[in-house]
This record gives sequence, structure tokens and C-alpha cells, in this order.
Amino acid sequence: MQCLGHAIVLVLLCIKQTSASSGSYDATVCNQKTYTSRSGELIYVPNAWNPDGQGFQCMSDSQVRDSPPAFDATWKWPSAADTVHSYPHVKLTAPALPVTLSNISAMHLTGKWSMGAGSTPAPRLSVDTSALADLDVTANVAFDMFADRNADKSVKETMAETEIMIWLGRFGHAQPLGWNENRPRISLTLGNVDFTLYYGKNQRGTNVFSWVAEGNALSFSAEVSPLLQYLWREGLVSAGSFVGVVAFGSEAFRSVENVTFSATDFDMVLDTGAAPTLPPEELPKSKSGAARAAPDTRAASWSWTWLVVLNMSIIGSVGAVLL
Repeated sequence: MQCLGHAIVLVLLCIKQTSASSGSYDATVCNQKTYTSRSGELIYVPNAWNPDGQGFQCMSDSQVRDSPPAFDATWKWPSAADTVHSYPHVKLTAPALPVTLSNISAMHLTGKWSMGAGSTPAPRLSVDTSALADLDVTANVAFDMFADRNADKSVKETMAETEIMIWLGRFGHAQPLGWNENRPRISLTLGNVDFTLYYGKNQRGTNVFSWVAEGNALSFSAEVSPLLQYLWREGLVSAGSFVGVVAFGSEAFRSVENVTFSATDFDMVLDTGAAPTLPPEELPKSKSGAARAAPDTRAASWSWTWLVVLNMSIIGSVGAVLL
């Protein structure tokens, strides 16, 4: 895909082309426009919510009859690497949304992705780490959920009180909120992917919980409700919070030249009902003595039973989301 952007007013012209990863594009959208798939089940959002005057982003999606759903996002943000400029993503819909955390019996998320330098999609399930490093790329790949005790607010990303992220990859200087806090960390393994929990507040005051994979999971398919259960069973998020938004995409921080993120085979299967009690082998485990940390200071045993008393440092950090 080729996109031309005016450096000042960000008027973007995008040219459709045939993609090696996703066939002929159905639509190309740029900046803050959106596109809904023909089935109505997928909403493609470039989400260039914080553009800089030197960069651009465009996103093309494919719903070719004999192909899985897919999209490519080409972007360039040459300014500071510590700021997210956009989150090109697809919103995954389900009739049950919004649904309370305690009423999610299973949530199976699937996604495959690649990332490479330039405006042409990288080969399927590949990352050109050397080329990305040469462009000083800072970005992540993540499922992103928003939750709130108010169902109406849960479907609005800028109003929801809680954000829950599942990072499948990160590049350059991309770090979750709470990365440098000196507390013990919590880890949980889904399939063959190890996740570690971090916590922080963003500039809007949203409580952000990030489960970060150790390494890049280019092909991910797992039942992720244990990640959600830990948060509400430990009282870090209200069990009555509604999950209203589930998305899959890449947060784009910085690149001095064009970068293309490609996603395909994304899906969500959501089952509602009483959340099951997890067996001991699936409980999260602590990692003590680490400089990077999750929002918890207990480092010995872990249980899914509701705690009457939480560590005071947790209450001070995330008390706004507790009932």
C-alpha cells in the first residue's frame, strides 16, 4: 500500500493494491475513519488518535470470499518513541457484549500477525527484527479490552475506567505501564506462551492491566479467561465490571520510515455463564526480586478465592476500580 500524507493537515491519499498476505483489498481507510465488514461482525479502525505532523497511517482490509479476515496497516511516526500515536485494529464483536467479568465462562482469542519494514506486507507469520531495528521501530501487538462498572461506558474506550491488554509482541522501546516498578511480578502460562502482569495508569487516569508475553507470539490461539479471572478474583478489578470492547491490533509509537503491520485469522469465541474455578496447575505464579512488576506485593502462595484484605499498596493503586 502507498499512502501520501500532507505534513501539516494530515490529508491522506491511499492507493489500493493487491496484497500478498490478504488478497485484493475491500477498503482502505486512513486517520480516524472506520470500515465495517460486509458481515457486520468486524469493525476496522485505523485509530490515529495522536498523530504527529511528520507522519501518517493508512489501513486496508480484505474480506475476499475464500480468504480469512485480514488487514494491513502502514504507518510512520518519526517523533518520540515514548508516545503512542495510533492503534490500527479490528474490533471483535459478540452478541453477549457488554458482559460482566464474572459471567465470562470462556473467551477464546485467535490472531496471527507479521511486521516488516516498508509499505509491502511482510511474509505471513514473520518479523524482520533487523530491519525494524534499523528504522528505530517502537511498537507492540496486542489484544485490547475495555471494562467499566457502567455498561454504557464500557463500550467507549475514552470513558471506560479499566483497560486490559494482552501483548503478543513488542519492539524497540515499547513497554507496558508499570514496567519499571520494583515489585514482584505475577506470571501465567496459556498454552506455550508465558505472560507477566503489569499495572499503571495512563494520561486519562484509566487503570491499565497488561499481560505481556515473553517473546513474540506470531500465531496465538488460546482461552484467555484465566487472565481476566485473576484480576477480578484478586479484587484488582470489580467482578461486576462489564467488558464492552475487544480488539486486536498494534500500538504504533515510532518509526523513521514506513512500517507495515499485518493481521489475519483473528477471531473471538465468547461463552457466558458462571466462571469456572481453575485447577492448581493453572493458577498464576509469582516472580520475586524483579525490577519490573505487576500490581501486587504478595510473593508467596496464590489462590483464586476472594481475598477479604488486600495489600494496602494495591488498594492505594487500584482502589478506584474496587467495589
